[in-house]
Amino acid sequence: MRVSVIIPTWNQRNLLLDCLESLEEQTFRDAEITVVDDASPDDTADIVAARYPAARLIRQAENQGFCAAVNAGIRASTGNLVLLLNDDMTLAPDFLERLVHAAEASGAAMFAPLILWRDEAQTIYGAGDRQRANGRPESIGFRRPLQGFAFSSEVFGVCAGAALYRREVFERAGLFDPAFNIYFSDSDLSFRARLGGFGARFVREAVAYHVGSAGLFGRTLKRTRQCYVNHMVLVVKDMPAGLLLRHGPAIAAERLHQARRVFSAARTDGGAVYAGRVLFGAWCSMLRLLPHAWRERRRIQRARTVSLDALEAVLTR
Repeated sequence: MRVSVIIPTWNQRNLLLDCLESLEEQTFRDAEITVVDDASPDDTADIVAARYPAARLIRQAENQGFCAAVNAGIRASTGNLVLLLNDDMTLAPDFLERLVHAAEASGAAMFAPLILWRDEAQTIYGAGDRQRANGRPESIGFRRPLQGFAFSSEVFGVCAGAALYRREVFERAGLFDPAFNIYFSDSDLSFRARLGGFGARFVREAVAYHVGSAGLFGRTLKRTRQCYVNHMVLVVKDMPAGLLLRHGPAIAAERLHQARRVFSAARTDGGAVYAGRVLFGAWCSMLRLLPHAWRERRRIQRARTVSLDALEAVLTR
């Protein structure tokens, strides 16, 4: 099985070089590597071209964001397995070998490795993704100690920071939706794949190490606001009507909880008036995205192949 490795990057030269070095040390060798430089202002692209001439380098003419960069890499790739990898990941030497073996042994279509914090290697960053019935996606095991954690082999979805997909997922469920910009875009894809009957597995033996929020330099308010907006887009696009009715109160409670988080984070940065403006701006963003989400919803729900009961069984309450 040939693996296409796709790494979107923007202005993270040193992290990217660490990532590429860890790929060179992989025991599994049948892989093509594509680096998508999203118009970095530094010399990232030139250094990749000089040091890793075997890698395909796609230079975006302008910065278009994570989703557009990943989609460009997927379109250019040829492998029947596609590994998406953030530039702030480094991999254990048998990482690819373990994931490919899992793909050969399982009928699932998405595979989540164990992701640990690079500076806290006994602390979990993610072990696959869960999807809550209130519409909130979550990284399983986030900030939990590795020792003694009870992993599950079946997960709802995968984190695109490090995940292996069968190409059929993109052919049938579609590519990443640029409307999300970054947060929850992988959850949206996982949800669409689940609606189409694809399964997801966690592969404990495949280990990656993550810096964490390196691309956003730890900006909490931006992350909180974007998650609030994207939660709405995810629910409108992907949650079947029957489950919207069934879990409506929980979804509404989550919306209120996230609005309070946005207001609180903004107030900490700039006071109550500033917080009000930030929250109003988030509502305006949601209104702009609502027509797109509704159009996509009609297409996605018409293509659904799984029953409500089957979907309900893999949601987390």
